[in-house]
Amino acid sequence: MSKLRYALAACAALLTGAAGAADLRGVALPPAPELPAFYSWTGAYAGVQGGYSWGSNRVRIGAPTGPYTPTSFRIDDDSAFGGAQAGFNYQFGSIVLGVEGDVEAVNSRSRFEGVGLAGRVSQDWQGSARLRIGYAFDRLMIYGTGGASFTEYERRVFGPAGFGERLTSARTGWNLGAGVNFAFTDNVILGVEYRYTDFGRNRFASSGTFPGLTGDQDFTAHSARASIAYKF
Repeated sequence: MSKLRYALAACAALLTGAAGAADLRGVALPPAPELPAFYSWTGAYAGVQGGYSWGSNRVRIGAPTGPYTPTSFRIDDDSAFGGAQAGFNYQFGSIVLGVEGDVEAVNSRSRFEGVGLAGRVSQDWQGSARLRIGYAFDRLMIYGTGGASFTEYERRVFGPAGFGERLTSARTGWNLGAGVNFAFTDNVILGVEYRYTDFGRNRFASSGTFPGLTGDQDFTAHSARASIAYKF
């Protein structure tokens, strides 16, 4: 009789557990919490930027004949700048492709001294059109950039008697750089960037005030800039 009672008790326990499991299948579990969405860099943006550029450019100037003895020297080309930018990004996965353009006001003034003459080279503006490729870590993105650069130089040359002439030349060059963007909010993007710009060798010649005078100048610059932009 004792063994029979134990067997009946075990069967009752199994039946009770099976019934409870069946009841649990009918109970609705609470929904799993939603995972936070990653930031999307896709979209258009526009903003402002500013920074500082530095470089040391070589100037060669002179004439085969006459009082202008050929000479070669370096001039410092350091200046502050500021301007505006606009662009568009498209993100797939962690890769971000983009295009960006900017235009900046520049305050660059360089002087040079030769034998029998002196001069000044000034640059008032510069711009660029570039492609960008980046890798996003949610709201942080590192990127590389490169493209075309544009500017205009004004060159004034003065003779020993105080007379002189003014020459201007528009230049197109290339640039390469790298930077970091951070989405401070869903719409506000902060950035820092380094860029190297090369406008090549700019050759010039007198328009008649200094007969036979020719020269050339290598224009390269390094720059660091900070930016703030609004993503639409």
